[in-house]
Amino acid sequence: MLDRLSRVDQFDGEGTSLDIDLLYERLELAMGSGSFSLHFGPEFRGQFSSSVTWTVVLECQSPSANAFVVTPFGPGPSRRPTPFSLRKGKPFRIGTVPRVCETMPHKTSPSAFRSLSKRIIEDHRAWDPTGSAASGLHRYDGILPRFSKAAVSRYAARARGELRDLARIERTTKLSRDARLDLGVLRGMLLSELSEIEDQRLPQSFPPYFLFKMNIVNYLLRDYATLDRRLRAVAKLQADVPRFLKELREMTDPRLPDTFYEMAEMAASGMLDAYSRELPEYLQGASAAVRVRVGRTNETATSDLKALVHELTTTYKPRVKGEFALGRRKYARMIFAEHLAQIPLDRLSEVGQTDLRSNQAAFHEAARRLDASKKPQEVLERIEQDHPTEDGLIEDTRKMLEEIRGYLIDHDIVSVPSEERAKVIETPRFYRFATAAMNPPGSFEKVAKDAFYYVTPTEESWTPEKKQEWLRHLNYTSLRNISVHECYPGHYVHFLHRMRIRSAALRSYTSYAFTEGWAHYCEWMMVEAGFGDARLKLAMLQDALLRDCRYLSSIGMHTAGWSWEDATRFFMENAYLDRLPAEREAKRGTWDPGYLNYTLGKLMIRKLREDWQTAHPKEGLKDFHDTLLALGAPPLGLAREHLLGPDAGPAL
Repeated sequence: MLDRLSRVDQFDGEGTSLDIDLLYERLELAMGSGSFSLHFGPEFRGQFSSSVTWTVVLECQSPSANAFVVTPFGPGPSRRPTPFSLRKGKPFRIGTVPRVCETMPHKTSPSAFRSLSKRIIEDHRAWDPTGSAASGLHRYDGILPRFSKAAVSRYAARARGELRDLARIERTTKLSRDARLDLGVLRGMLLSELSEIEDQRLPQSFPPYFLFKMNIVNYLLRDYATLDRRLRAVAKLQADVPRFLKELREMTDPRLPDTFYEMAEMAASGMLDAYSRELPEYLQGASAAVRVRVGRTNETATSDLKALVHELTTTYKPRVKGEFALGRRKYARMIFAEHLAQIPLDRLSEVGQTDLRSNQAAFHEAARRLDASKKPQEVLERIEQDHPTEDGLIEDTRKMLEEIRGYLIDHDIVSVPSEERAKVIETPRFYRFATAAMNPPGSFEKVAKDAFYYVTPTEESWTPEKKQEWLRHLNYTSLRNISVHECYPGHYVHFLHRMRIRSAALRSYTSYAFTEGWAHYCEWMMVEAGFGDARLKLAMLQDALLRDCRYLSSIGMHTAGWSWEDATRFFMENAYLDRLPAEREAKRGTWDPGYLNYTLGKLMIRKLREDWQTAHPKEGLKDFHDTLLALGAPPLGLAREHLLGPDAGPAL
């Protein structure tokens, strides 16, 4: 049967017609062979006894009409087959496929989960070809997503169906411990995507959801292929920009929250800058034919982006609104999707308030120990005087990374599973809104495996006073704390461990809370492990207060009626920020409610570590870190269950 079906399995149903791949999967889920046993649903009681298990095969009745018949043999194999056509030979409707009931006499085979897992991953890759290409899957190079209303609705419906299929497999299949981890990761991925699409409505409310997919950074920086080949991918992408921006215009709500509009204008202008200023510099090294081709597509793409920037200013800016909050129900769903753990909002808020108060007390005590005669801000200003020079910034950072790496190894804090070093370079111009950042290769990259640690330098056009201000911001103490977060043992070491993972599911999805929670946890953990001096502890606590305020501002703005002005004041009063950075942080939380995950992830990892070490008293800190990082970056509630069992207790 499967051989016969494979001849038509490329059919992709539209609207309400059945997707042949989905039907193929449901048959395989039932038995994984050419015949299968199932319990017919109650809608078929007029045709068959609901208490009888029938063995059936599926045969193509009319390939041109994509019509299939179910032929029952049953209940005994000697019965002569009698054709029974659902919908009298018309194409199946998705809702009329016989459901495999929980009372099936045969359990689903593990191979059915492998098949479903593979297809969920492929669906995810096709939905986000930009992310897939960045992950190292270069068959997706130059492809922009399809985010029309129909395409978004189809993907959301497909994701919900896949969640039901995962739930059925979980009920009917005895999976290995590792397979259960894979299943949970796929569930978290689908739930998070549905949260973005349906609850947060990012395709309609947040234009950067589209615009970030037009990013060409990896094509320019990563030498996974010849420059000509990479630039041809850029040309392919840019040739589709008119269609893509047309879908953006059709999908975008007529009124946007003011902070969403601001980000849209910034993202569009940034992309325009990358196309008009950065790309031409790389074209100088390309062949003549490629220069002509990309020059043509770049002219069209930049023209369309300029038009979009103009529309945002003239059409959307006058109509901005103040409402942006998700509300308690959608916010709770977002938290569950991210962690696969039920955390009541009241408990979430209580834990954040407790951590804020604890860190404030520790911050003031650390400042007092450094200089009791000065206020904490004055102590920080003194620390800022010890900073790199313009010419020494990059080389000093390289030396600093070696120092931190050596401390990890000498003190058995975590395995560093490679002699490869992150390459410290000046931040590319189109990314200089960031102070510093890690840009690792994708988890499926096989050729260009360099990881870049960006550190943003001064600009030649700046005045001497502005240059000194920037270098004070990048003082040695702050740079050391940032490097712990970004490189050792933060994001870069995490990346090195992820590259050793074989599971495609674990390599395909990274939890926001695990990724940023791990890096933020590392800042605290390294000070606890004795790294650095009293100045580093103060810098670590200053950053912890910033993340505490993100955490509580996210909850306040999305569930408790805070405006971003309320959040701005909260940052100023509790993280001791000036007005401009406080406002920037508050506004980010309106469109990135998940930025509470820096602190939430850190606190969940700390509790997991405490409970794991209680259960494994003979194991050391390095054992816990290596065990945790071997999981990839799954939802932290799932990681807890995997390491401690289903009765592990609350995650927070």
